[in-house]
Amino acid sequence: MRLLIFGATGAMGVTLAREYLYVYPSCTLVLYMRESAKLPPDLAQNPCVIPIRGELHEIHNLSKAMEGVNAVITALGPTGRKGPFYPSNTPIADAYLRIMATMRVHGVRRLIALTTPTVRDPADQFSLPLSFLRQAFATLTPNVVKDIRAVGTAVRTQPHLDWTLIRLALHSSSGSGNYETVAGYMGDGKTRAVSSREGAAAFIIQELEKRQWVGKSPILSTP
Repeated sequence: MRLLIFGATGAMGVTLAREYLYVYPSCTLVLYMRESAKLPPDLAQNPCVIPIRGELHEIHNLSKAMEGVNAVITALGPTGRKGPFYPSNTPIADAYLRIMATMRVHGVRRLIALTTPTVRDPADQFSLPLSFLRQAFATLTPNVVKDIRAVGTAVRTQPHLDWTLIRLALHSSSGSGNYETVAGYMGDGKTRAVSSREGAAAFIIQELEKRQWVGKSPILSTP
């Protein structure tokens, strides 16, 4: 399999890349990034890795990255660091539309997109911790929330894609070595607001082949 990862220099993108190379040591992994200098040495020097530098609006580079690809993982997302200064349009959702249009041109169907529980699902029920996080995020960074929700809408309305929306709330690197991960929906009694980055990465890479969550939007968390 030839996999393409967007957002490859972020914490989650790096973890996904390392997990993919661990599971598939003879694979081809294309990493699309704005700044190649941010790529860790173990990835930059791996012969299986093809780094491509480009912006999300550069159609030529997006098309180059998509050549021969079997699946795409997007670890893109707006951050709350700009707070009230985040743009009122939807730059990340617009980038998704360009990526998905490029996938269609190249005949690539499989997309796993990382987002947050800000994107709602009909199977969600009430959960106090997740509802609190949703409300706090919406109050502090309304334009960020607008962009995240637009990403969910953009992905779900692509009939030519076999998509999965992976929703992550609070995630960090696990120092315990316990990467057990559960997938479910808000308020189902098993899904929490916290996840292990390594555990989530392992789940996502397995989902590339298992395809148990095509057309669905699970929340990943530690048990």
